[in-house]
Parts: sequence; structure tokens; C-alpha cells
Amino acid sequence: MLLKQKKYGFPDMVTMSFMASPFYSIIFATKYIADALIPVFSIFITANFINSAIAVYNKQTCISSVYVPVVLLTAILIYNTTIGTIMNFIECKRNIYFRKKLTPEILEKQAKLEYRHIENPETADLIVRVCPKFPDNVWDMYWQVLNAANLVIYIMGVLIALFTQVWWVALGMFISFIPILYIATKAGGRSYDADRELSKTTRRMNYLSDVMKSREAAEERSLYGYTGNLNNQYAEKFNFAYKFRLKVQAKNFIKWKMGGLVSSIYSIIIMFAMLIPVSNGDIDLGMFIGLMSGVFGLITSNSVSWGIYGTIENLAKKREYLKDLSKFIRLEEHDGAIDLPVQNMSFNKIEFRNVSFKYPGTDKLILDDISFTIENGKHYSLVGINGAGKTTVTKLLTGLYTNYEGEILADGRSLRDFTQSEIKGLSSVVYQDFAKYYISLYDNIAIAGYDVENAIELVGLSGAVEKLKDGVNTPLGKIQASGADLSGGEWQRVAMARSVVNCAPLKILDEPTAALDPVSESAVYKNFERISKGQTTIFISHRLGSTKLADIIYVLSDGKIIESGSHSELMTVKNGVYAEMFNSQAEWYKSRTSSCEEAIANV
Repeated sequence: MLLKQKKYGFPDMVTMSFMASPFYSIIFATKYIADALIPVFSIFITANFINSAIAVYNKQTCISSVYVPVVLLTAILIYNTTIGTIMNFIECKRNIYFRKKLTPEILEKQAKLEYRHIENPETADLIVRVCPKFPDNVWDMYWQVLNAANLVIYIMGVLIALFTQVWWVALGMFISFIPILYIATKAGGRSYDADRELSKTTRRMNYLSDVMKSREAAEERSLYGYTGNLNNQYAEKFNFAYKFRLKVQAKNFIKWKMGGLVSSIYSIIIMFAMLIPVSNGDIDLGMFIGLMSGVFGLITSNSVSWGIYGTIENLAKKREYLKDLSKFIRLEEHDGAIDLPVQNMSFNKIEFRNVSFKYPGTDKLILDDISFTIENGKHYSLVGINGAGKTTVTKLLTGLYTNYEGEILADGRSLRDFTQSEIKGLSSVVYQDFAKYYISLYDNIAIAGYDVENAIELVGLSGAVEKLKDGVNTPLGKIQASGADLSGGEWQRVAMARSVVNCAPLKILDEPTAALDPVSESAVYKNFERISKGQTTIFISHRLGSTKLADIIYVLSDGKIIESGSHSELMTVKNGVYAEMFNSQAEWYKSRTSSCEEAIANV
């Protein structure tokens, strides 16, 4: 594990790069050091060549004296013309390797986050800024450090060479770099502040983009024709982000060009200043030309105006990224969040004792001092209007939130004392917004257990499997050419099959059959009751036909349990809220059925 709970700095990114790949890190470090030293050596090699050539011309020495500098200059030329192609190939290999090595690191941290961070907009924006490009940012910071080292070596080499010849010129050039460093540092901070501010807009833009492109929304896009409206919303946010970033970049660009202009003017001043010692004979012609090529190399290759400015600006931006990374790493985790579930968990009784809960950052109590019991081997149903707290009960049971008041006890042991592996092994949930995995049907179910064939039969998927080209091995979805799609009801059965193969003793169905008609829903629940016989189940549904299967029904309203009992008890003895809800739905279905029968008769 490369990521640790700490405050991150540039040395950590250098270390992380070496830990991820010593091989590629050393190759690029060697290349950047060579790139910095070669121009400095070229000053002296060029001076030697020119002076030797003049001496040969004046017949003061033999032509062999120019062989060594010519060979060295040729070697430098070959290096400069070939190294780029070679490094491009190595960079492609390095990029693949780093993504493979570092992506699991950041994904593991995300997987361990407490669930409240996933639902918090502020931390969601933080995740957007930090996680998607983490491998690229680690390498980019290492690359920026190498680039900075390259510039330091290059510039210091040229300055030292200047200092040995005309010290006051070198000193003046060094002083001219100071304002450029200051401006670049400020520009980097402003750029990342802009990125931080725009992360909220970017997250919304990405969502709108996904809606407009995703296959899942294709039917409703066509039916309701909302693409134009979403396009306008996307364009509005894009234009805002573009203008905001352009404004920041324009200010930085102007200051960069100002710095480049100052550097160019100063290089001309240096050239004229160097003519004095040349005319006095203090510097020979070869050294003058070599020094001038070094100085102009700094300017024409943008090493001063853009190299320093761009590198410092990027380092300043990465420093801000490191602050976000450090903040992200410090987000609270669930200990053992990625551990596998404990097998063969069991319980006799789960008890909610005076439990109250409100979501972080809100004041409204979703659960208000509720107490109830879940006994092993019985079937339960939670009913109530939207917002009554039904799904919140499942989130607490599955350990997604622990910041509740009161106690949730399993055989007298607080759920807070359970490890994540134990909590995972205690229950399995089929949510209304269950996941669709575009992998094979077999793998869709096998991720939760191994008795796939039996689960397919139990949830009534056998007929659908027979229609698939490659049976259970058929890829689902349209990602692959051989992929096949399922109906909404069939997808729900796949999700239920995952619960069936899971060995958790408590099965929770949180309105997973919402897309089915009432008859199909009733059949699914009856089948699920049959296959879960001897186990403990909790059904959550707005349609109360399924509640007849429950041994005990808990009716929730405004975070409180206002009624409890079997279907017959709630209908005949108490004849309260549940009975009113049930009769209301029964009348609705009855009227709908009558209308359908009349329509058929008229036909």
C-alpha cells in the first residue's frame, strides 16, 4: 500500500514514483539530467571547436585538433534527434504501468470511505478533483520535479560558465530570475484555486454529459425530447467554466509574456555587455560564441521565460493538489471495508433499541427513538410513505452509517462492535436501484456466491437463460457485440439471485420489484419466501399485497413505528393506518381492474 495517512509533499511523490517503478523513474531522471548537462557541455565544446577551427585556418595547429569537438558535437546532435522518439515509446509503456500500479491504490481508498462521504457534496467534489487523474498527477509531479532539476542544472551551468568569464553579468542574470519565480508561484496558486472552484461545475457537467450519452437514458431522451434542454444546461455550465478559466489563464499569460520580454531584452543586454571583454581580449571568440549560444538557448527554448514560469506555475498547482490529496487521505474509513464477508454468520435476535438518526449535515430526524425486534427465521415487512425511514433502517442494519443514537444489538452485541466482515456476512440487500453489471450473466450472480444454477432456477430466470445465445455465459448489456439485454423484471431477478446465493442469514428486499406489475411482484415475493424458508427476511414495498407474507409488519411514519403486527391483526384488530393504506390500494386495483374489463368488453 503506497498511500498512507499523512500530509503529502513533493518528496512523497518522488518516493511514490520510485516505489511504483524504480526502472522508469531512473530512466527519466537520467534523461533529464543529461538534457540539462549537454547544453552546458556544448558551450565549452563549441568554444573548443571554434578556437581550434580558427587556429587551423591560421595554420597554428593541425586539422586533427578539431576531430574531438566535431565527434562530440555530432554525438550531441544524434542524441537530440533520436532521444525524443525513444522516450515517447518509453513514456507509453510507463503510462500503462503507472496506471496499473497506482489506480488500485486510489480505488481502494475510495472503497474504504465511510458512506457519509459518498453522499456529501463537498467530499464528492473533493473526490472528483483527486481521484480520476491520481496516477497521472503522481507522475506529473515527479516529472515537474525532474523538470525543475533540469532547469536548475541547466541555468546554473550557464551562469557558472558566465561567472567564470564575466561575474557581474552572471549575477545580474540571476537577480532577473527572482520576479519570474514570484509571479509563477502566484499564478500556479490562482490556477488551482480556479480548478477547485470549478470542480462543482465540472461534476454537474459530467453528469449531464453522461445522461445525454448513456444508453440507460436513451428511451426517455427519445420519448420526452429533453436533449435540447440538457444541451442548453450543459452549454451554460461549459461556457461559465470556459470563461472563468480563460480569465485566469489570460492574466497568467500576460504576466508570462511580460517575463519573457524582460528575459529577451536582458539577453540582448548580455550580448552587448560581453562584447567589451571580447574586444579587450579577456574572452576569446570561441568562448564568446559558446556563451552566447548557451544564453540564447535559455531564451529561444523558453527555458527562462516559459520553462521557469511554466514549471513553477505547475509546481504551485500541484502543491494545491497535494493539499486536496492530503485532505482526501484523511477522510475517515471503515476498518476492514474491503475485507470479504464472514461466512456462516448467524443470529437469534436483532434489536433496535431507542434508535434515532439524522443524516450528516441535516437537522431532521429520519428515525426518531424507534425500537423493534427482528427474530431469526421470521419474515418482516416495513411499510410507510416515502421518507418514513424504511430504507434508512437498512442502511443502519448494513453498517453504512454508525452515527446513530441508541443501540442496534445482535444477540446482545452492539452492531458498532462488529467488524465490516461480520456486518457484510450478516445481511444481503437487494435495493430498488440495484447495480447492473455488463459482464456475463453467470458472473453477475457469482460475485455474491457460487450456487448460480440453483439461484437462476429459484428466482425464475431459467426461461430467460434458455433464450440467450451462450446461456449463462452470455455477456449482458450492449457493451460487447455478442451482448444481450434483459428486461427490467429479468434484471431484478438477477439482483435477487445474487441475494439467494449469498449465505447471509438476513435477506432484505428494498423495493426491488418496483418495475414489475402487481401480479408478477406477488409471485416474486411468494417465490422468494419459499426459497428463503427458514431464513430471516425483510420486505420493503409500497404495494401492500406482499405484506400478507410477513409474520410481522412494522408501519413507519415520520421516523416512528406507529403500528406493528401481522396482516390479519392490523386489518381486523387495530384497523388503523395500515388497514386504511391497504384498503385504499385494494380499491384502486379493483377500480383499475374493472376499467380494464369494461374496455375489453367494449372491444
